[in-house]
Amino acid sequence: MKLIDRKEKISVEGNIFELTLIWNRALLGRSAVGMPPDYAHITKNGRNFALIGCSSNVNGFFVEAFHLAMETPTWRMNFNYLNINTIPFRDILVRLPL
Repeated sequence: MKLIDRKEKISVEGNIFELTLIWNRALLGRSAVGMPPDYAHITKNGRNFALIGCSSNVNGFFVEAFHLAMETPTWRMNFNYLNINTIPFRDILVRLPL
């Protein structure tokens, strides 16, 4: 799987959404198994909106409402068999409760 760092902005219904996905390539070279990115989240109008869970060696990822540690997110969407590195940001947003 090719890992792609992403920093994208989209305007939807008057709101500005920004996707940040940054992989730590130095650690990937030393990892025997997949690892999560350093940063993987979505902001809405500059505020935390959603967290992204993914791995460097697996297709499929999830997006869930931003929440503090030990709290349960209010929503979670699974994107089974899709690649976080290549799926268009708009395709992610249309599936989320905005």
